[in-house]
Amino acid sequence: MKWALPRPLPTRLCSWMPAGSWKQRRPTSSSAIRKRKERSASCTPSCIESRRQHYGSWIQMTEFILQPEYVLLGGGAPRLEGGLSVLVSSSRIAAIAPASTLRAMAPAAHEIDLGGHVLMPGLVNAHQHGRGITALQLGFEDDYLEPWMAGKRRRQQIDPYLQTLYAALRMVANGVTSVIHANTVGGGRDYPSEVDAALRAYDESGIRVMFGIGAMDRAELAYPAECQEVILGGLPVQLQAALGDISRPVYCAGPEATVALMARLRERYAHYPRITFAYSPAGPQWVSDALLAALVQDAARHAIPIHMHVLESAAQIDAVNACYPDGLMRRLEQLGALGPLTSLAHAVWLTEDDVAIAARTGCTLVRNPASNLRLHAGIAPLAHYVAAGVNVALGSDNTTLNDDEDLFTEARLARALTRSPAWDGLPALGTKTLWSMMSANGARAMGLGDQIGEIAPGRAADLVALDLQNVRTPYLDPDLDLLSAILGRARGGDIRMTMIGGDIVYRDGQFTHHDMRTLAERCRLDGERSKVAPTALSAAQAETLNDHLRAHYAAQRARNGTVAAASPLSSQTGWVRS
Repeated sequence: MKWALPRPLPTRLCSWMPAGSWKQRRPTSSSAIRKRKERSASCTPSCIESRRQHYGSWIQMTEFILQPEYVLLGGGAPRLEGGLSVLVSSSRIAAIAPASTLRAMAPAAHEIDLGGHVLMPGLVNAHQHGRGITALQLGFEDDYLEPWMAGKRRRQQIDPYLQTLYAALRMVANGVTSVIHANTVGGGRDYPSEVDAALRAYDESGIRVMFGIGAMDRAELAYPAECQEVILGGLPVQLQAALGDISRPVYCAGPEATVALMARLRERYAHYPRITFAYSPAGPQWVSDALLAALVQDAARHAIPIHMHVLESAAQIDAVNACYPDGLMRRLEQLGALGPLTSLAHAVWLTEDDVAIAARTGCTLVRNPASNLRLHAGIAPLAHYVAAGVNVALGSDNTTLNDDEDLFTEARLARALTRSPAWDGLPALGTKTLWSMMSANGARAMGLGDQIGEIAPGRAADLVALDLQNVRTPYLDPDLDLLSAILGRARGGDIRMTMIGGDIVYRDGQFTHHDMRTLAERCRLDGERSKVAPTALSAAQAETLNDHLRAHYAAQRARNGTVAAASPLSSQTGWVRS
């Protein structure tokens, strides 16, 4: 049985529907469709699991033979090969061979014609926060990182379930099959409930997620923490009252509660193959040594990854220098926080010593190029990191150049920023390195380097089909390396199919599990609600707070006198902060 891609594909639409019966069981009347959507909207992880147990053998994955023009093989040493097809069975890649060979192996498999497409491993977004409605859409224009974050106090939180689901589906449509979710969720004061809502959204989206459990116990308003009382004392009395007790926990109250939440979640989701967990302390300036040490100890005991922000902005240099005069990475290594299961987001302002420690310990640095530009954070010396042997992955931070979750554009930006004007500078990123940042390196950061990020037998069937029409139109030199052309011209919008764990969750502009227009309308209504709901600060109060924060950080920079010495433009020659 064979279909071309635009035709309906037999795939499990919902957890309560048997696989391989798409046409027979899909509801067609408006009332039936409405009821199906209501069931999906009300679905919780526990009810999904009960349905899986109830239907038992019905939920066997359909076998597919995917027949693209090219298959991207090789993981960290990528190569495009034609004349091959991929057999998917029971959520995994079963074999890679000519289609005739695979037909003999699986005569009942559904064949999908992907002519004119490249079948690629799914992309890995190694740092994002599940923000479906972007900060710009919520009215927060690009600014320096610190006032940009503080300004969010003038709006009520967005529903974490809707935010996360919309974000996940946007990423799926752009070819992302796996994500690292860093710490933040809704921004309210019931963090465990927000985590539950976000996890429900990720589960329903079909995407693979390593969910970072946040932690923070200092410097909520400004850093370093010792400056907060001085800043508060200089604010108008009404603004101080509106801010309230800034020491209230944003996440769980202390290490014991954080470790307990992690244990509960790991037990609850132990049988969810697409959901894993990490500790995601907000960042060194926000987390005390005592809290970080407790999380590191539990992480080591249970082999739990660690994902955190590190040295994102110039203001954080000053805060970290005050906290760790002997060097941040040295201190993190002393605390046991660095290793192959540690990933550090942004890492714009590392020193030479920091980079050497990152390479030696095997941790991953996650590049977020557009976010760092938009929020005045700087340009990380990526070429230097790669030359030092550091594993580098790519993240969107939900703040991409075009505000659209397109990792292809982000990858091009990251590479362009490594192109030095100096003839004797470090070389710009090569095609193979850039592709690895988008896939295999992120898989390694998730602790799934042997499961995803490569098309190979036994690996999870996390696959995307990219249409080559945009890459080739109107002409493409046949002697040009095709992968170079893809990374130079392809867009997220060229993705025609996204498969995660053997399930086709997106095809030809449509989601097989979700009505995106209905979800977008729900997000719009929630955005309107958050605008008019009572907020902690008025717009005027938020602006006053930002003025004080700007003055604080500007004075701090002037005292330390590191602006010229640490200019991000110097990263173009591969130099890092001394």
